[in-house]
Amino acid sequence: MASSNTKRMDVGASSDVVTSVQVTVNGVAHQVGTEFSPQTHLIDYLRNELHLTGAKAVCREGGCGACTVVATTPDPEDPKKSKTFSVNACQQLLFACDGWEVETVEHLGDRHHGYHPLQEALASFYGTQCGYCSTGMVMTMHGQQKSRGSLTMSQVEAALDGNLCRCTGYRPILDAFKALAEDASQDLKDRLPDLEDSHKERGCCKSKNKCQRSCGASCENIKTIKKKNVSTVTEGTQWYQPVSIQSLYDVINSLAEGETYQLVVGNTGEGVYRNSSTPTASISMAGVRELYAIQKSATSLKLGSSVSLGRAMEVFKDVQFAEGFHYLESLASHWSVVANTATRNVGSIGGNLMLKHQHPEFPSDIFLTLLGTGASLTLGTAADASTSEVTLEQFLSISMAGRVILSVTLPQLSLNTQIHSYKIGPRAVNAHAYVNAVFRFEVNTTADFQITSKPFILYGGINPNFIHAKQTEEFLTSQSLLQPGLMVQAASVLSSEMYPDSQPQDASPQYRSSLAQALLYKAVLSILGEAVSPSLAGAGSLITRPVSSGKQFFEENMEMLPVGKPIPKVESLPQVSGEALFMNDAPILPGELHGIFIQSGVGRANIKAIDTSKAVTLEGVVAVVTAADIPGINSFIAANDVHPEEVFASVEVKYAGQPLGLVVATSHSAAKAATSLVVVEYENQQAPVLTIQQAQAEGWVFPTQQKPLTQGDIEEGFAASTHIITGEFDLGGQHHMALEPISARVAPTEDGYDVLSTTIWPAECQATVAQVLGVDASSVNVSVRRIGGSFGGKISRSHMVSSAVAVAAWKTHRPVKVSLDLKTHMTLVGGREPYYSKYKVGIDAEGKVLAIEEELTCDSGCVGNDVASGIGAAFMSSVYYCPNWLVQPMYAITNTASNTFTRAPGIVESLATMEAIMDHIAAVLGKDPLQVREINLANAGALRPGFTPVVRNVFKEEILPRLRVTADFDKRKAEVSAYNESKRWRKRGMALVPFCFNIGFDVIFRFGGLVNIYAHDGSVAITHGGTDMGQGINTKVSQIAAYILGVPLETVRVKATSTTANANSSHQGATICSDIVCLGVKKACETLAEKIAEFKATLPEGGAGVSWPELLKLCVSGDVDISERFWTQQGKYPANYDVYGGACVEVELDVLTGTFLIHRVDVIEDCGQSMSPLVDVGQVEGALVMGLGLHTTEEIKFNPTTGQKLAAGTWSYKPPSALDIPVDLRVTLLPNSSNESGVLRAKAVGEPPLCLSYGVVMALRQAITAARSMAGESGWFDISTPLTVEKIQQLCLVDSSQFVTTQE
Repeated sequence: MASSNTKRMDVGASSDVVTSVQVTVNGVAHQVGTEFSPQTHLIDYLRNELHLTGAKAVCREGGCGACTVVATTPDPEDPKKSKTFSVNACQQLLFACDGWEVETVEHLGDRHHGYHPLQEALASFYGTQCGYCSTGMVMTMHGQQKSRGSLTMSQVEAALDGNLCRCTGYRPILDAFKALAEDASQDLKDRLPDLEDSHKERGCCKSKNKCQRSCGASCENIKTIKKKNVSTVTEGTQWYQPVSIQSLYDVINSLAEGETYQLVVGNTGEGVYRNSSTPTASISMAGVRELYAIQKSATSLKLGSSVSLGRAMEVFKDVQFAEGFHYLESLASHWSVVANTATRNVGSIGGNLMLKHQHPEFPSDIFLTLLGTGASLTLGTAADASTSEVTLEQFLSISMAGRVILSVTLPQLSLNTQIHSYKIGPRAVNAHAYVNAVFRFEVNTTADFQITSKPFILYGGINPNFIHAKQTEEFLTSQSLLQPGLMVQAASVLSSEMYPDSQPQDASPQYRSSLAQALLYKAVLSILGEAVSPSLAGAGSLITRPVSSGKQFFEENMEMLPVGKPIPKVESLPQVSGEALFMNDAPILPGELHGIFIQSGVGRANIKAIDTSKAVTLEGVVAVVTAADIPGINSFIAANDVHPEEVFASVEVKYAGQPLGLVVATSHSAAKAATSLVVVEYENQQAPVLTIQQAQAEGWVFPTQQKPLTQGDIEEGFAASTHIITGEFDLGGQHHMALEPISARVAPTEDGYDVLSTTIWPAECQATVAQVLGVDASSVNVSVRRIGGSFGGKISRSHMVSSAVAVAAWKTHRPVKVSLDLKTHMTLVGGREPYYSKYKVGIDAEGKVLAIEEELTCDSGCVGNDVASGIGAAFMSSVYYCPNWLVQPMYAITNTASNTFTRAPGIVESLATMEAIMDHIAAVLGKDPLQVREINLANAGALRPGFTPVVRNVFKEEILPRLRVTADFDKRKAEVSAYNESKRWRKRGMALVPFCFNIGFDVIFRFGGLVNIYAHDGSVAITHGGTDMGQGINTKVSQIAAYILGVPLETVRVKATSTTANANSSHQGATICSDIVCLGVKKACETLAEKIAEFKATLPEGGAGVSWPELLKLCVSGDVDISERFWTQQGKYPANYDVYGGACVEVELDVLTGTFLIHRVDVIEDCGQSMSPLVDVGQVEGALVMGLGLHTTEEIKFNPTTGQKLAAGTWSYKPPSALDIPVDLRVTLLPNSSNESGVLRAKAVGEPPLCLSYGVVMALRQAITAARSMAGESGWFDISTPLTVEKIQQLCLVDSSQFVTTQE
């Protein structure tokens, strides 16, 4: 550290000041000093410096859990003790880890030293698919185990509130960890592998719950390191770690005027608000023990400002039993849904309050709940070391420059005081509130619940300046809560004083206003308790979610073992231990550069100029690459019959987020800093077209290449109909949300370029790189080992990145890597197409469909390359029969990123349309929805417009009858009806949803591959043109090879895919692709087996007694080739076949808020004779939960002015969490099924079950219908998806005029 840059701290003798910190990682101590920037995050240090890649860098917001590690630190409350917790390494600053012992998944267990019980449990329960989230899941649970000593099943679920998984649907992950809980069912425990050996291998002390360290490490207590004053300067940023409040003041006072500083505790606020500039100084509070103090007296509870939210919750639970502190139970409950476990472990009270101070619009639950208790803050002033007491509201208006929050004091409240608080957001956990509210009432429960003092009525999420509903507080003072009409009047007063702002990223002002009134009503109902009418009982609280469970039912095929055996994924143990390497985990090459995209800030304009002059002068920047640098063709699309898409926009900007160039630098931070210095000048800027309706107005809607789908005579059908119904609705899009970001590395070689890419289409990646560089394809070598999830997002979209990186590598003559962060990923590329469905249906008096006319329009984004509405049109008939059809598939062009195929593209939307039509018919005729469906089910031989006639309607003949029995449908339906009659503000709904999904081999897919048998020992290696992205293709391939060749499964290995070994293979963008690859491997193995058998027959005595390895050696010496290449030929594919499924979905709805709970889902899926039951069950569950997100929580919003995508990151886009899945999920693979057209009589399973997820909309429709009937409204209503809590509440027609408390 240069002395001229060092800020001297007046904190005592110079020997007390050090210039580095110590971090111990996996038992090895590391000194960290001026060689690192104070802004370095722990995740980057682990991955880039220590090459520990098990923790993944995905969202960098603390919202996905993939980066989770476990830390053991000195306890700031007692330096003689330590504490252990999980933490998001993407938020934790490296220098703030001084004195920490950090464990990564690599330390927990591996193939060399044995695996940890958590790892083995997750693997054996098939809790991994793509594996990208698996290490984070393991470490989250490891942190919980170490901090608590033991776990209950409810604690397991609560701990995973911040870990996302797109593949599995969470159920097997939850079951795996619950099996290790102290209250686990015997059924779960029996499914665990034998853990005795793994304990022995790891050398763990076997005393139950006594081991305080990871297995393999010593069990002695952590050696606590005394905190010292730290001062260091790197890259112009100062890092300080004072050890007392006075030394903290000294640091602040030492800063010159205009120099900025940041107080650091957990740094979790960075996940919500990124710093627009780097502060002059970062000051760690970790050494200031006074700020962690907890003091309890008879009249108050004082918490230091650095106390973490998690620690505060523990204190609340302990103190809540003291007189006057009963309200702390409510606070602890509310704080449990703030952010997530890892964030609460380190995020501090003071940090959260400062976030609210700096950003008044931030709906801080901590601020609001503390305000509701009447808490006060103690502030310290650095200039004179003075202190002052302020209220929470006063705090917002005080300048905090030179001031520090020292503590918060919570008062003792009277026993008559009740505090009720609520948080309503887009999903159950880990989400910002649409509206949060705290109500404090002091009431005399023996005198008609009279309010004896002015209540507190507090809100967040209304507008930055509205907190206290002062007029409503005045109105309610001294009133009796049992007074007839009181809540109607109070809601009216509240409505008149509340002015919700209107921001494009927020819920609508209408919903937030209605919700605020409803929450006040709920609070009053909670206070009144049993004094309210029976129909209102329970309406004051939110729906309580019990511990979830799952059951799986399937048959094992004992005839072809190991085919048909329920085995864990063959890569599962490497995945759960971090040994499985993904593209972004590849070792850094010498001279490797980092790239960051320059993205457009507007959605519809021309580029006038791109000024990179400042960016290129920044230290570390090597080059800025734009369209002008491309030596070949500026398009990352090489396939025939599609439109070109520019790698970098050259003239016209078609969407906000479109890449304009790439900054290439020696470090990721330098490249990122340089992008902010690039100035883009636009001209001819216009309002962007963002919806299908806007595209229709612009004339940007066109017919697809597929002709209209027709059958029969549509006009005759309508003429014969007794009822004609029409409807229209929107179906929203969806981000693929694969946790592995799109990434690529291109390295120049002696004869071309080596490419690592997150693509499931290596041949097209090879072609596009060759195209943009103007070189031969033979000079481009693409290799893919595995993919961390795709769902269609890595078919063509990955090549936007790999092509850009190739240009940068060509220009700089050095290896270049780009790994998108989640926000860039979500704004750079499109996802599932949004749809607009408009239908006209003719029916007879019984509800039988006679004619359907449908216009199905998809939003293709700025280029119509991956249009799926034509695919969807072909599938629309599903399980039903209609004699007359006219379906016109259309597509719209908009100023959004080009959308692309996503799991069941167009199909899930067309089947949703068909189910909406069935519900519409039922509503018009006043019939039961299932009855309408039953009379329209197709019979064997029925014609259908998209495919050959129905062979056998398996749903009608087998699945529906079985589902009615196993789901106890009729009994539960009657119970739902009775429940709805008895409850005013709670409603339930139950629906039964079918599907038929045609699997066609006669498509574009072809794959090459190679099966090698090694003469040395008879083991087998396979490389094929597919890619395992979580769908289990490598597991099925291994099982097939082991069965046909008769070798042990553990001797079969599947190797990486490459354009050398698997040239010209298709992309793996459809569920049939796994079947085709399996077919190719099957035929290759059959050929090998036949050749080996023929040779064996020539041996003396037919080769009797010759071992397998000996036989193979003889084959080689006899010139028998024991390698077999395969190429799947279209003319030799089996016939197409149908996959059927059905599900019964039951939901419960809180009418006042729109929140809901999926109580139970029963699924029956026809998989034929499953090749790998755990793989297939996993696909069913994962697809179902992905679809639940599509239809309910995953809302995509845009800025209407600029076109910027607002749903870009974990804090603005909400796929389901582990606490959003069905409470009771039961999956059955249809027994006694077979498939003569399938590979080994199996059926494909990856995409079809997603179509069952529309059942949640159908069930919610039933619940909403029941709520609307209470509001005096009957009849049909359109539902657009995603059916968010906002839409649900608005559809329920919640009206404050109905806010009664008694039978008035």
